[in-house]
Amino acid sequence: MQTRLPQSLLFTAAGREADDILRRCVHCGFCNATCPTFRLTGNELEGPRGRIYLVKGLLEGEEPTPRTVAHMDHCLGCRACETTCPSGVNFHRLADIGREVTAGEDLRPWWDRWRRGLIARFFDGSWPFRAAVAFGHVLRPLLPKSVARRLTPGDPGDWPTPPPGASRQVLILEGCVQPILAPAINAAAARILHRRGIGSRTARGCCGALAYHVDDVARARHQIRRNIDAWLPAAEAGDGMTVTASGCAAFIKDYGRLCQDDPDYRERGQRLASCVIDICDFLEPMERSAGARRPEVVMHVPCTLRNALGGDTRLRSLLADSGWRLAETADDGQCCGSAGVYSLLHRRTSSRLLKEKLARLEAPGAPECIVTANLGCGMHLASGSEVPVRHWIEVWDELET
Repeated sequence: MQTRLPQSLLFTAAGREADDILRRCVHCGFCNATCPTFRLTGNELEGPRGRIYLVKGLLEGEEPTPRTVAHMDHCLGCRACETTCPSGVNFHRLADIGREVTAGEDLRPWWDRWRRGLIARFFDGSWPFRAAVAFGHVLRPLLPKSVARRLTPGDPGDWPTPPPGASRQVLILEGCVQPILAPAINAAAARILHRRGIGSRTARGCCGALAYHVDDVARARHQIRRNIDAWLPAAEAGDGMTVTASGCAAFIKDYGRLCQDDPDYRERGQRLASCVIDICDFLEPMERSAGARRPEVVMHVPCTLRNALGGDTRLRSLLADSGWRLAETADDGQCCGSAGVYSLLHRRTSSRLLKEKLARLEAPGAPECIVTANLGCGMHLASGSEVPVRHWIEVWDELET
């Protein structure tokens, strides 16, 4: 693809990166075949190829319009298009650069800007969110099923003390909503590490993905810099940082690129990104006795795990080699429709994708549960499924005890 980006933009790292990405595109359209929004609408501007042209126009000086922003907003960010691109076009990074170009423009209706600002500040672990969740647990029997299923009941269990004489220490990211909505996940991860003689401590705070994906780029950058200052020393002093939410892990792994125009944080952001370790790296397949329970589960692989982190095959192999009976499904790797806060901003599209996903996951019969590796996906699937949805780490922890 030929480009005409202004020299002022090409002097920046982001501009040079965007130019390289655009020049890789050969207009083939293979990406559209795996794009959920193109498949649902058939609209060229609702697919990756059309969105690439929109970003190209923005970077070459075209005035952004509400229509441009609407098509970009409708992208789930699932990155499925990247898996079928023969030219290696890094679409998600190009979309991020386009998002930053329009971040300061008032191109959305006032009510949309208002709700995005509310989402960025409410769902990052704020006290009003904590209070709302606590009140929701009290009213859980009266709530609609789709809402009640998102509120996980039960005791998370004890967070273990570091094993005596532990020579290894791992930082576990608590996240923003996960310790409030599903505290059992990180507690289970800590217990799993403890049994292997590995101590753990928590890293607090939102990774910044929430604000970034509602276009509050300034807030996201502030959170990223704060996190680097707070987490990097502890991560480097120990054996790195593990993140049990694949969406957060994928965003933190991008810190180096997100900070590439910030000389004070560029190198440190890359160092923190390199500290992120999949918890699978600490595990070996379970040794199960003949009479041991072997759970029958359906596995939902989050887009962030499959398309951003490339850890889907490794996780599937770990569970299968541990004796888990993984039900075969007709799942084609399409997004479940959660996509961070997408399910709050684009309910109609998200609901259609959820129904399609559950039809595939529930087709094998009646598995014990659906397991996933990301809280957002798990909550979204649980809202529409009669089958329990759990993080695989929780099930693993129970099988070891």
